Amino acid sequence: MIATSPSGDRAPDTDLLVRPVYLAGRGDTATVYDALRDARGWGKAITATGLMFTSPRQDTQVAYLPESRYGGWKAIQCREPLGTPLWWASFSRNTPAEITSAFTTALSEGLPSNHRDFLHGGPHHQPRSPARALADRGWQTDDTAMYLYQRSPDGHAYLGLRKGHLDNYMELEGEGPAQWTMYGCVDHVNGERWHADFTSATPLYLVRETALALSSTEPVERPLSGIPERNLPYVTVTPVGTGADPRRPAALARTPNTSQAGATPPIASAATYLPAPGPSRRR
Repeated sequence: MIATSPSGDRAPDTDLLVRPVYLAGRGDTATVYDALRDARGWGKAITATGLMFTSPRQDTQVAYLPESRYGGWKAIQCREPLGTPLWWASFSRNTPAEITSAFTTALSEGLPSNHRDFLHGGPHHQPRSPARALADRGWQTDDTAMYLYQRSPDGHAYLGLRKGHLDNYMELEGEGPAQWTMYGCVDHVNGERWHADFTSATPLYLVRETALALSSTEPVERPLSGIPERNLPYVTVTPVGTGADPRRPAALARTPNTSQAGATPPIASAATYLPAPGPSRRR
């Protein structure tokens, strides 16, 4: 049976299958670097501030930096080892591991061909943009003067695309908003929240694969204690081992009056330039 109130009389270590993923909590961060650990030729170093993975060509690094400004994961690719950065992507500390690991898995698969296998003309190219992929899954579009937003059906997550030109150097230096931003939170002022950012030169297939993980309806496993308390009223769960099919559809619990016209967006404490969602058109 699917329950919409995960707590009840359950013990904190009760294992649950939770959906949606963007409200499920951080999860097991080991899954983020599993793809890099298993990929041939990637190097791993334990640093004073976390973990550092380096690609075989030594032009791409993925770091876990718990004490950094973002307190999570950051990936960067350069033109050559120790060369000029081409793009970066970052994931704050509370980003669900399934979303971050979708990025690192796609990165480890695309780097051997320097992304060519996943770009136009490559054998693994997919023509859908991240926005199109989310629209195909029922996410709603808000088109504003500065941003194109794709919102989850329950209004608790979005993917934002910044419009207009921003100097590439400023974007890479963090002096302006990154082109793509993902966000998940149930409270517009306080509470557990996460965000992920991608600069404009990030290969599009990496953003799309991350967006597909963001919008997945498959449940993810968490102990009850791993689900942010503020999110509990807005997730649906199936206790692990009850024999229920975790893939069967379940209506997401929704916040009353989730998307109010003109609502002020939540501002992630680590993101100076997090874009503000435009007013929702849902009624």
